[in-house]
Amino acid sequence: MISPFLTQRTKSKFVFAGPSKSAETLFKYIAPEEVPVQYGGLSRDGEFTVADSVTDVTIKPTSKHTVEFPVSEACILAWELRVLGWDVSYEAEFMPSAEDGYTVIVSKTRKVTSTDEPVISDTFKIGEPGKVVLTIDNQTSKKKKLLYRSKTKPISE
Repeated sequence: MISPFLTQRTKSKFVFAGPSKSAETLFKYIAPEEVPVQYGGLSRDGEFTVADSVTDVTIKPTSKHTVEFPVSEACILAWELRVLGWDVSYEAEFMPSAEDGYTVIVSKTRKVTSTDEPVISDTFKIGEPGKVVLTIDNQTSKKKKLLYRSKTKPISE
């Protein structure tokens, strides 16, 4: 409809994407940490800023993906994650480095659907060296895109 009135140069400045591909299309031009939450990104007021970089990973159909955040000293670890396409299971646990230490469940396994909060944010106070392991289980037949970031803060006494 508009096509006859626009030159090829002008047309090349527009990008059209359907609802299911809009976030991925935006990420080709804008970093995920700068895209607002309502458009599929991780930018919102809170713990993280645009300066905190985001890692993105594609989770294959019917597979599990683990993300590890190693910690060498007592601190507070904060993380944020978002799965484009949702319908995955999520859990978080802390595994101490010491051989006699016990694994602590930070967040029990739960199904995350599209009606839930778009971004999962969590923190955990760590008192010993170890690692926090996030497990995202994609049980569907479609691939999902995982965006995540983390940062540590010293424990203020």
